[in-house]
Amino acid sequence: MAVELERLPTSRRADGVVDRLRSLILTGGYSPGSRLPNERKLADALGVNRGSVREALQRLEFLELIDVRHGQGSFVREISASSALQLVEALLGDRRTITRDLLAQILEFRRHITIHVVELAAVHRTPQLLERARELLAQEDQAGRDPARALEIDLEMNALLGQATGNLMYQFLSNLFTKLIRRLGPLYYNDRRDHTRSHRTHRALLAALEAGDPAGAGRILEEMLRYSEEAILAEAEQLEAEGLIGPNARGDAS
Repeated sequence: MAVELERLPTSRRADGVVDRLRSLILTGGYSPGSRLPNERKLADALGVNRGSVREALQRLEFLELIDVRHGQGSFVREISASSALQLVEALLGDRRTITRDLLAQILEFRRHITIHVVELAAVHRTPQLLERARELLAQEDQAGRDPARALEIDLEMNALLGQATGNLMYQFLSNLFTKLIRRLGPLYYNDRRDHTRSHRTHRALLAALEAGDPAGAGRILEEMLRYSEEAILAEAEQLEAEGLIGPNARGDAS
């Protein structure tokens, strides 16, 4: 079946071409193995110049979503073959690609990595890190009942733990999860969130970090993450049932 491409606003150009083609690939509009229209046809259909299309194809190739074969064209790859973690953000940036099952996979991955991050943080913690963690906990005690403020505090704590590992790779992943938490925020950081429980477990986590207890810190964090995962997935299941996310959802933005 032919894919219809709507003309893009002139201000978007290469970014717009990337967004449109990436969305079509991730939602199955262009299936693995299929060949994209050539540069001229894409440029005409999207209302941009061929330079913008060429730049967009290079970026899609960098994301390992397509193979550009000189003299043959651009071919769509299996999404699972990509090693680009940026695709996690892309998958969460389109209502049609967000499903409960996808979120369950992402959250499971996050849990396994983040438990090890906090274990390393308990080993490599510094007085400065502990002091900042105490300040954040005090802020949560004062303002954590406000979902928006609780989210911001948790985002900073997440980044702080990544820094404490002393491992650049874990810092990269922690930064990715910080973006993930921000995007998923409304599914958990809302008026139904149990602020008292959250603050209690955060105090217990800080105590484990202060004691230099990696196993204890890991156990506490796993409990925290499993609790939040259940809440997020329950919200996502309801949204998918209502057609607000998932393959039948309308619109590109989540």
